[in-house]
Amino acid sequence: MAILAAAVAVLTALSLFNLVLTLALVRRLRRAEEPGPGRGGALPVSPDLEQIPAGTVIPEFTATSTTGAEVSSRDRIGDKAVYAFFDTDCGICKQQLRPLVDFAERAGLAPEQVIAFVGHEAPGADADAYTSVLEGRTTVVMQSLGDELGRAFSPGGVPAVILADADGTVIRSGVEVGDVAAALAGA
Repeated sequence: MAILAAAVAVLTALSLFNLVLTLALVRRLRRAEEPGPGRGGALPVSPDLEQIPAGTVIPEFTATSTTGAEVSSRDRIGDKAVYAFFDTDCGICKQQLRPLVDFAERAGLAPEQVIAFVGHEAPGADADAYTSVLEGRTTVVMQSLGDELGRAFSPGGVPAVILADADGTVIRSGVEVGDVAAALAGA
């Protein structure tokens, strides 16, 4: 009987050891599939915005920033530029404000090179929540997608982030700042 009890104990221990190894392997495989630097997986590449694919020329526009300065597409020729479209009625948009500012600072982009178009169509919309994060770090233009400027770009929705080269040609577009951040290194 003692031999049978010892055999059951050894088999139980081996089964538990096998279970622990299997769980560790599953965990490691899941981590390897996670996107992100240092995790083994490649960063997922989201497709460009259908309405503004790479190779599209930035439309000509002139607008007035919240500081009263004139902003135009002609002023951006010769510099890389980021065009970001937000709306105060969009919860996801608000989550992209800080990443945009952080990206601009990391990339060494001047506020004139990062134009944030903020739509404010909703009555009582809190534009201050947007401008307080963006002003001084980007050039803020209060416009909606329905305005002439929004129709010229035609991003199709918000948020929309567009990276253009010094010639005014779209390098990358997406719905998150992270969609265009990696493309700046190659621009």
